[in-house]
Amino acid sequence: MVTPKDAVASREPAGSAVFVPPPHIEEVRAEVTVISDLIYEEDSGALLDLYIPATLDEPVPVILWIHGGGYVGGSKDSRRDYAMTLAHDGYLVANMDYSLAPEQLYPGPIFQANAALEYLQKHAADFGGDMNRVFIGGDSAGAQIASQLSAVISNSGLADRMEIMPAIDPEKLRGAILFCGLYNMATVSDTGFPNIDYFLNNYTGTAAFESFIDLEELSTVRHVTPYFPDTFISVGDGDPLAPQSVELAKAIRSQGIAVETMFFEGSEKNLQHEFQYALDTLDAQETLSKTLNFLSINSR
Repeated sequence: MVTPKDAVASREPAGSAVFVPPPHIEEVRAEVTVISDLIYEEDSGALLDLYIPATLDEPVPVILWIHGGGYVGGSKDSRRDYAMTLAHDGYLVANMDYSLAPEQLYPGPIFQANAALEYLQKHAADFGGDMNRVFIGGDSAGAQIASQLSAVISNSGLADRMEIMPAIDPEKLRGAILFCGLYNMATVSDTGFPNIDYFLNNYTGTAAFESFIDLEELSTVRHVTPYFPDTFISVGDGDPLAPQSVELAKAIRSQGIAVETMFFEGSEKNLQHEFQYALDTLDAQETLSKTLNFLSINSR
């Protein structure tokens, strides 16, 4: 059994898939320009990396990627190969770090992700990025942050409540890409995801996260409006958080927003948390292909 201490030491939640780059990773690395450790937030010194297609004939869409790790661990470095793979297909990818709990509590990472967008708004064009075509993506805790930031941008009521000024206008946000996240804090404990109470207690700075006064803000299912971006949602059939993705997809569709999903329901594949990063497997490769197709369609 994995203890909370073990989960932090590994810097990834228990049950996460093994990270394996795609078979063509050497081609990707040769054809993507990397600019590492740019400071996007002066106060904290928070960093992001930029991955840029080596050959640019015209400005390309911008993707902000937010790593997972239960809010207490993980880093941009662990998502490097995946983010570079997205860039290789014709995108400027900003792969960001954010300050971790318990030193940094909620809503710090939301404000930092918005600060990363503000940095990109100022500088992306210098690297060939088109900030009129923006995507926000992430996995696990990063997917929750990405989904909440997407809600902040598209829901002025939530932005006002959180006292945050979105860095971009809603029409510039072309899509959200959400892998194996948590989106309803009222039901997330019921999933039985390993150490979920530990992660959320640390993130909210409480002994029991259910008592956190602003907990409802984290439940993206409560903040979807008709202005929420088109969304691609993926989760493994063996991931305890799968019901959270199903619920979010239903909430988004109820607002008339286009949602593409890869849930593998009824497949009995038993795909685990963050299977999307095991790119030596056919299921992860198929998910990547559909992710790239979603990006292409919504970039037009």
